Amino acid sequence: MIRIFEPINALHKIVDYIWVVDFDFLADDNREDIIMPLGYINIIFNYGSAYSLVREDQEVVIPNTVVIGQMKSAKYVRYGQQLYQIGISLTPLGFIHLFQVPGLELEERILQATDVDPDLDELYRMMRFKDVEQNITAINHYLLDKMVLNKKDTGRIEEMLTYVEREYENLNIVRMAKFFCISVSTLERFFKRHVGLTPKTYGDIVKFRKHVEDERLREEMQYRYYDQSHLIKTFKKFAGKTVKELEKLPHELTLRYVWHGQK
Repeated sequence: MIRIFEPINALHKIVDYIWVVDFDFLADDNREDIIMPLGYINIIFNYGSAYSLVREDQEVVIPNTVVIGQMKSAKYVRYGQQLYQIGISLTPLGFIHLFQVPGLELEERILQATDVDPDLDELYRMMRFKDVEQNITAINHYLLDKMVLNKKDTGRIEEMLTYVEREYENLNIVRMAKFFCISVSTLERFFKRHVGLTPKTYGDIVKFRKHVEDERLREEMQYRYYDQSHLIKTFKKFAGKTVKELEKLPHELTLRYVWHGQK
């Protein structure tokens, strides 16, 4: 079962959602998954079997408490028999608000959570029992405390993130730089330092995410990319599959849930 929880109102800008994945037993052909670039930074607490990042012919065990930074392409994961995870999907602004770590340091990286914040280990231990309501409350309290402690002026990057979210369909970096009265190089350096991605890459990911999450946009997406070849390359890069392949019911848990609503 995959469940999604909305954050409390005070956290709406910094948390997109909190999620819980709970399967008592996964058959061998249902243990594959894909981490898709969606523009979020994820904190993941694993309480089930050990799981691994699959790289070509190598599998690397992922720690039980991790922070997954901004990814630029799909990453492949393999679970064990039992899967129980709690995750927090932070917006780029949320990560900046909560932690004194530039987004650039997490680009394409999976870090032990304590390297980002030692308190995440304590939160992990607090949530070891399957009391979902209590665990969601603990997460909200942790995030609120961090937000109060780590006050930071994020107005400029918030404006830039809002601009990309608004203009994602036809994002033009030259126009964006002119809008903020800076050079393209200054824009790209500033944005990448804080978010971990260039505005163009982040914009591509936002466009992909919007089309995947919105059923109406998904039906029209063939008209929203420059050509069919561009559409195929984008989905292969971000989802690990072409749109045609996604029309079938995939084995990967995340794709099943996102694309087909399979719980």
